[in-house]
Amino acid sequence: MARYDIPKAAPEPLRRVQLLVNSTDLENRREWIGDWLDANGLGEDQAERAIALRESLRALVLANNGIRLDPDSVAALNESAKRISPQVDDHGRLSLVADGDALDEVVAVALGAMLDGSWGRLKACRNCRWSFYDYSPNRSATWCSMQLCGNRKKTRAYRRRRSAA
Repeated sequence: MARYDIPKAAPEPLRRVQLLVNSTDLENRREWIGDWLDANGLGEDQAERAIALRESLRALVLANNGIRLDPDSVAALNESAKRISPQVDDHGRLSLVADGDALDEVVAVALGAMLDGSWGRLKACRNCRWSFYDYSPNRSATWCSMQLCGNRKKTRAYRRRRSAA
């Protein structure tokens, strides 16, 4: 799992998707998929599948930032979605149920979030690509943390302006 607290953690169950997407630190080149697999009762034999799903979900999260979703990610997500079953409960509510393991459960959560409208709030930081939940009223957040990435971005812009002057 991630080695530091997520500044903008998604509410459950969407947090499960966020934790898989954040099972790697792209900025510092750290891989935590083994920890994620252990925490979810899966073995190392599922690492390749987990990484492929993680990167497809990351592409889907980046699409929430306005970045075009690539066809390979769409195909991988559609393939994963085949293992999800819609079910109606006693109260007439639709839910999506995973037919398999923890990776399938993450896909079910992601699809459910798309249906209930909460998916659009899961974004990727424009600086480090860390996944965060946008709690802003107008859904305009762009950084995982103002103290970390927001500050870095603004400091770089300030220095560029100063050196150009």
